[in-house]
Amino acid sequence: MPSNGAGFLDRLIDRLDRLDPASVQTYVLRLVREKGFFETVFNTIHEGVIVINRRLRIEYCNAASRTLLGLPEDASGQRIDRFLRDVDWDRLMSADPDEWHRISMQEIEVFYPTHRFLNFYLVPHRDAQDEQEMPFATIIVHDVTEAHRDAADTIESEKVQAITMLAAGVAHEIGNPLNSLHIHLQLMDRRLRRLEESDSTRDVRELLAVASDEVDRLDTIINNFLRAVRPTTPSLVPLKITQVLADSLQFMRSEIEGRSILVEATWPDLVPDIMGDADLLKQAFYNVIKNAIQAMPDGGVLRIGCRERGDMLEVSFADTGRGIPAVDLTRIMEPYYTTRSGGTGLGLMIVDRAVRSHGGELGIETAEGQGTVFTIRLPLRSRRVRLLQAPA
Repeated sequence: MPSNGAGFLDRLIDRLDRLDPASVQTYVLRLVREKGFFETVFNTIHEGVIVINRRLRIEYCNAASRTLLGLPEDASGQRIDRFLRDVDWDRLMSADPDEWHRISMQEIEVFYPTHRFLNFYLVPHRDAQDEQEMPFATIIVHDVTEAHRDAADTIESEKVQAITMLAAGVAHEIGNPLNSLHIHLQLMDRRLRRLEESDSTRDVRELLAVASDEVDRLDTIINNFLRAVRPTTPSLVPLKITQVLADSLQFMRSEIEGRSILVEATWPDLVPDIMGDADLLKQAFYNVIKNAIQAMPDGGVLRIGCRERGDMLEVSFADTGRGIPAVDLTRIMEPYYTTRSGGTGLGLMIVDRAVRSHGGELGIETAEGQGTVFTIRLPLRSRRVRLLQAPA
């Protein structure tokens, strides 16, 4: 209670015997008005304010505390430890009030009524007549969820910046040897063509062609990786998604053929065009297909489908692999998070970024031991044009 209110109440009690009924009524009305004023103030502030007694029962709570902790409208008499379960109340109530600030000032995470991060601390209130007695304490609760989100966004931004710098460095270090390999393969091919034609020279030229194709393939992977990681605006043109899928499967052909994996790709004869960036979408499809292949080390089936659903075009990749454990499902989009030895933990982040840059959505359905379905939803061309014409 505020000190001026307590002083007024003490003076009222001292004079109560000497007051006439009209004066008593005046004082009571003043008390009611002051109580209403303080309640209005406490219900206006954003911090939760809860007053408890030594039996941990709620004496008062404001509107913000009811919102933050899910307290009922009439919480008087209910125990606070029902709503703040992660607090060591026994330790708090047995400690010296002067030490409360060291024990009680902590951050807690609550999941009801909504997921929030809260700063929580206690303020002791001593009885004016007995300094050792502590009949009340006030709990102050402050919502720091937004600060957590800002911190998470900052960390994510720093991670992306680090990834971008790493990617640029890797591309530079790998690009030079690749260029050298490409040049020397061309020189070898020219010298072979000067030799007399024979079975041996034909075999060597075929091997050189395979090596040259693989060098070009690796160069394409690096360039697409850089485009996907760097925050660039996609170059949107009308695309036939089935052609992009076919090109992606052709690109991955050597890896698919090296395993006992059957690919079943089915889609309607007429699939509407979308507005998209072919290179970004190929990189997204490439990473999803690669994930599916790695999830089926002993072989399996990869089913790829495409269908129109509302104003979205859905492309699904369903494998019969190991599935994703629940403990990993919430983290698989995090940069560098991987469950495979030698994995970079960047594949699905690249997929998610490419899809979101198109105004699309990425969905995952999985069951451990039963496989995983990745669904990429992309706006149809008509919807995308409307989005582009909308005000900034």
